[in-house]
Amino acid sequence: MLKRKYAARSSWKRMIERNYRELYMETESFTGYVTRLDMIQVTHPLHVRYSEQVIQLVGDGYSWLQQFPSGKKHVVTTMFDEHGKIVQTYVDICLRHGRDANGIYWDDLFLDLVLLPSGECLILDADELEAALRAGEINRAQYDEAWREIDRLREQMRTSDFVPGTLAYAHHALLSDA
Repeated sequence: MLKRKYAARSSWKRMIERNYRELYMETESFTGYVTRLDMIQVTHPLHVRYSEQVIQLVGDGYSWLQQFPSGKKHVVTTMFDEHGKIVQTYVDICLRHGRDANGIYWDDLFLDLVLLPSGECLILDADELEAALRAGEINRAQYDEAWREIDRLREQMRTSDFVPGTLAYAHHALLSDA
């Protein structure tokens, strides 16, 4: 079963105090929803390990910018530390995204892409995509589309044509309190 996830992360118990904002944009360079979740105070930090590298993704003062580009099969989450520096860009491949009665959502298609500030690009959860296909949770066309989307995004990142990445700081600032 595909998981529906929400940008506001209202049920996330890790956050004691938060600030959430969203905006629909139609500009020459980007059309879609943009959200920002500021983690004012959290119960405890969240760290991930990629090979030999450990990266903190959640902490007091951290913020997550999400971009939901219209007509695309992905959602981009850019994670900022307490100093406003990007710590990673996480791309969820999805069947669809939009807005329902509960807010801005995406239907997660298991496969993910991580872009680190070093330029390293990692594919995550390919095993989950394979398992979903074997279990009949997704069909072959959805499986193939997930991989095509990964290939498109990796090429955009390689050639510096990844528009959400180039707009991350501007969108983050646009949704700031200041």
